Amino acid sequence: MSLETEIPEVLFTEMKDFIDSSSDFDRQSFINSALTDFLLQNGCQVKHLKEGYWKYLLNHSSKL
Repeated sequence: MSLETEIPEVLFTEMKDFIDSSSDFDRQSFINSALTDFLLQNGCQVKHLKEGYWKYLLNHSSKL
């Protein structure tokens, strides 16, 4: 899937800086994580998204 959108420059800069400073994320994984978080916070009930998200959080909770 390809997605193209315009975002405010400050948001793009912060996203780029975060990705550059994190060994866990590239652009694709960052966008996937952000979209999954958005969907789950807004009532998405897809079981495999919820399970994958919780596994990710549990695996990375020691880094927080």
